[in-house]
Amino acid sequence: MNAPTATGRQALFEGLARDFSPTELRNLASSLLRLADAVDQDWDGPPTGPLFRWPNALTRIEKRAYILAVKAREIYDRRRCRKDFVPPGLLGEPAWDMLLDLFMQYAGGAKVSTTSLCIASDCPPSTALRHIDQLEQAGLVERSPSAHDKRITFVGLTDKGVIAMGNYLEEC
Repeated sequence: MNAPTATGRQALFEGLARDFSPTELRNLASSLLRLADAVDQDWDGPPTGPLFRWPNALTRIEKRAYILAVKAREIYDRRRCRKDFVPPGLLGEPAWDMLLDLFMQYAGGAKVSTTSLCIASDCPPSTALRHIDQLEQAGLVERSPSAHDKRITFVGLTDKGVIAMGNYLEEC
């Protein structure tokens, strides 16, 4: 694939600025970051495992992960919509937004980079990193380095995090 020329990139950026709102551009940027995360981890679907696992809370949630992820997406989108009506500084639960985002990605078998998770939290990176530390200390998330780029760290839900979010999404 040939890289676009400087003129072509400028035309692309001008077209995007003309055709999309700032919110739509931010969503596009977030989607592009997730695509880069997927490319970086050579994602080829969830790993295959044994055909049978003893039934427990985790397997129950795993079976319904996609349906629960759709519910998580609805909650996440509704939370974002609030900014259209209430000043954003009055709203915010970055850790909760992170957990919703991580569950959605868990359902698809993908990992989330720290950078992408900071964007999903909709708060400054320093604040987001502090919340990631707190979630890790609580045993809800774990970090792992990228196999391809040591500058990238992925964040994913632990089994405890999957169960907590799955139970919430099933019950509420």
